[in-house]
Order: sequence, then structure tokens, then C-alpha cells
Amino acid sequence: MNTRILQYLDEPERYFIFTPDELVAVVAPLAVLTLTVNFVVGLAAGAGAFWLLRRLKKGGSLSKLMWAAYWLLPSRTFGLKKTPPSDQRLLVG
Repeated sequence: MNTRILQYLDEPERYFIFTPDELVAVVAPLAVLTLTVNFVVGLAAGAGAFWLLRRLKKGGSLSKLMWAAYWLLPSRTFGLKKTPPSDQRLLVG
């Protein structure tokens, strides 16, 4: 059995050198743009998305990014049932 012991308790899971969210940010633009446009354009977009995600995650977790997504994207994006829609500014009570 191949068991990996983490060096630190809060060390995130990694695939190659990427965390799961970084892997998605790199592979999705790379795959889509390679099929539609060009490999070099996809590689540049994947590298740009990786750099932007690392910059947004710097100094904290993804909570800031999730907060911005909740307020800026349409309310149907997350499908949250316990929270009010983000476009509803005035609440009763």
C-alpha cells in the first residue's frame, strides 16, 4: 500500500505541483483553447489563470474569492438555499 504522510497538518492535497483548484484553473482553459484555437494560446491562458488564482489566494483562503463570486455573479450560480439572493438588497425585518 502506498501511503503518503504529509509534512504539515494543514498542507493541501497536491497533484503534481498544483492544488485541485489550481489544476482545474490550468487544465480547463488549456483543454478548451487547445481544441478550439491553438495549443500555445491555451497554454498562455492556463498560465495566466494559474497566476491569477495564486494572486487571489495569496494571504488567505478562497473565502475572498467566494465572497466576490457571490456578490458579482448571478444568484443562480451557486444555488444556495439558506442564503438570500445576492441581488436582493433590502431584507424584511
